[in-house]
Amino acid sequence: GTTAKSGGVMWVCDNPVMKQQGIADDRDAAMRYLCRTAYPAQYNPRHDTLGLTPNRYKVIEAFYDQGSVVLEEAVAAGMMELESVPYPDYYAHLPEDEAPFGRCIQAKYPPNHRPEVDPTGGQFLVDRLRAGAEKLGARTLLEAEVVHLVHNSNNEVIGVEARIGRRTALIGARRGVVFGSGGFLHNSDYAREFLRGPVLGGAAAEQATGDFLRIGIEAGAQLGNLAHAWWAQGVLDLLARNRVTSRDVYSPYGDSMIQVNRYGKRAVNEKSPYNERGQVHAVWDSVRGEYPNLLMYMVFDDGVLLNPEPSRFRFPVPPIGETVDHIVSASTWEALAEKLREKLKGFEHLTGGATIDDNWAATVKETVGRWNGMSRNGVDIDFHRGESPIEQTWAGTSRDGMRNPTMHPFTDSGPYHCVILGPVGLDTKGGPVTDENARVLDTLGEPI
Repeated sequence: GTTAKSGGVMWVCDNPVMKQQGIADDRDAAMRYLCRTAYPAQYNPRHDTLGLTPNRYKVIEAFYDQGSVVLEEAVAAGMMELESVPYPDYYAHLPEDEAPFGRCIQAKYPPNHRPEVDPTGGQFLVDRLRAGAEKLGARTLLEAEVVHLVHNSNNEVIGVEARIGRRTALIGARRGVVFGSGGFLHNSDYAREFLRGPVLGGAAAEQATGDFLRIGIEAGAQLGNLAHAWWAQGVLDLLARNRVTSRDVYSPYGDSMIQVNRYGKRAVNEKSPYNERGQVHAVWDSVRGEYPNLLMYMVFDDGVLLNPEPSRFRFPVPPIGETVDHIVSASTWEALAEKLREKLKGFEHLTGGATIDDNWAATVKETVGRWNGMSRNGVDIDFHRGESPIEQTWAGTSRDGMRNPTMHPFTDSGPYHCVILGPVGLDTKGGPVTDENARVLDTLGEPI
């Protein structure tokens, strides 16, 4: 599923690798960080449950208390070895984060692993977990779609009804039924009705169509957090071909690069993590009655296009010498605007006819002029680009001795280039609500 498509990096507090390396991850401090970032509007450090409802607080406690235990059991069972990933937390700049390094870990590749040939980190992780589970007695059924729960006369869940090929099978449960079926990103009806803003697709596996959401509703489950996804940005051209993308714009590449909206203005820190940056598309303008950032225009010059420095974040900028149809290029901002207007006509069925403002080129010139001045000083006074630890970790080498490696002035003359970005998700975050023991709760808060 989606895990197999991912990089396979896990984020677990006080994990076995941290313990081996002697990195402290104090429980109280970690709880403050987790609650502050998960529920910023409710967080209260002086409250017994830090401002959260008792159930939400207990679930986060369980994540801290049990995460490392689960990994230790997986390692002991021979499912994987673990190693550290040298990334800081995305919110490492917040004072609540007292252990900013060490929580990112991954399954260790074998010594003979070949990048770009052998399975990716996510596929490798899933392969190891599945092999380990089957070694312990688990059986995997493919092409088996779970459609309903099976209840006994006391309304207890005792199994599932599945469709396997052309037949229906009732599969009993001796101890319980565990769902891990992904979110509902690729159920366009659910995505439209539940998410806080529009999405045009995303990186979840194509089977992420909300099966468990439907089954949970049928079983009387309490629902929560339906409005949120792991937000990201995707290339509009590719989304028009397939809602199920293989790549999102993980960290926009380049220093003489900014993103502007339909009015030619910056609206986001372009180097912020995907989940934060992707939310800019859902900003609503109540005066104009529109999403001004529904599409964002990633503009850059030849300094980015022709930069030879290798980077895992280079997409959607192609390797030097390779041409792609999702880049629009022109010698002037005015010519670029005209090409963009023409190109956007082909996406009206996806975007509701979104296009750029009549004064887009003139405003972009002003925006770039302001950007150039800030770049020379090395400080983004508008959106603080390049200041957080994660942005500094992901930044490339500073060009021409610039003070901030994520910033560089645009050239005074073209060509200039643009990639049109739209709102996507990695997958959704909501669904049936669970307690700290992973039991799904009904609408009265009782385990089903």
